[in-house]
Amino acid sequence: MPFEMFDSPRPTTLLPFSLWSAQGPEAGVLAQQALPHLRQWLMQSQRVGVAVDAPVDPLLATLTPPHERAWAHAVGWPLVDGGLPWAAQAAPERGDWAFISLCNWHVSNGQVTLGDPVHLALDADTDAVLFNAMQPFFAEDGIDLLPYKPGQWLARSPLFADLRTASLDRVIGRNIDPWLVGCETGAERLSPAAQLVRRLQNEMQMLLYTHPVNDHRRLTINSFWVHGTGTLPIDAKAASVDASSAAKPLAYPAPTVVQTLRSSALQQDFIGWLEAWHSVDAEVIAPLLARVAAGEPQRLVLCGEHEFQVYDSAAPSLWQRLRQRFAPISLDTVLAVAPLKD
Repeated sequence: MPFEMFDSPRPTTLLPFSLWSAQGPEAGVLAQQALPHLRQWLMQSQRVGVAVDAPVDPLLATLTPPHERAWAHAVGWPLVDGGLPWAAQAAPERGDWAFISLCNWHVSNGQVTLGDPVHLALDADTDAVLFNAMQPFFAEDGIDLLPYKPGQWLARSPLFADLRTASLDRVIGRNIDPWLVGCETGAERLSPAAQLVRRLQNEMQMLLYTHPVNDHRRLTINSFWVHGTGTLPIDAKAASVDASSAAKPLAYPAPTVVQTLRSSALQQDFIGWLEAWHSVDAEVIAPLLARVAAGEPQRLVLCGEHEFQVYDSAAPSLWQRLRQRFAPISLDTVLAVAPLKD
């Protein structure tokens, strides 16, 4: 079904974190939002499908969040939960790759929470110091480490060929325990690759605990997260890793990904998220409507914690026009979804 939603090639705009996991009065607040361009889009479009996550025990949710799955579907990538090869896409050559993202694991009340690596604001000099300190440990385990950008490195090893990992966007702000490498099998059945990565994480935590780079930092760098693992299929057509522009040929055009809603959603800042939605309404949805009015078919993908919805532009039917006149769309029925269980 998800692949069929993207059968007709057309420009696609993908909005991660555009659905809110509503609790209590939040749904009512959503219903009262103006968002005139979104309302017009919903009136003039057809919802061609909804893809809801189907996690497999013991996972609480899929390792790959809906917006990443939607991007993969849109460009024709094979879908392996926790195995979309984002790192291989960014790598300089073919192979089995992973991203290594430096991060802060925050310990509070006996629970360890993953902070957003963006908040570390690492500069190139600090990144280089940490790379030089950590690289030998990875090399001892046969992992080639390459700089990519401050705070994030590329790692190459056969270990990453079939290692499934949880996306950063799935884990940020959450207890890390259910999402550690190997979580899909349970701690008692960890693969050799998962065992090695967990051991390496422990070693790096000990190294970073006393490293001088943390002496004057408000947010310490105390671990890393491995994600984006896998190998690009031989016949895969690829695009840039941020999914915003095509750096290499694609089987289908890469969606335009708008990250305006990401930060407030990850921080569970409902008011900030609503404000961000008003910006998206004016700066993204309005131009989308203008392109439709100019005769260019468009597609909009709304993504939440555990589902994505696909809307294709289409001339409104008589029923849609009558409904809009006598029973306007209530936005909570579109943007509010049930919360993900922790």
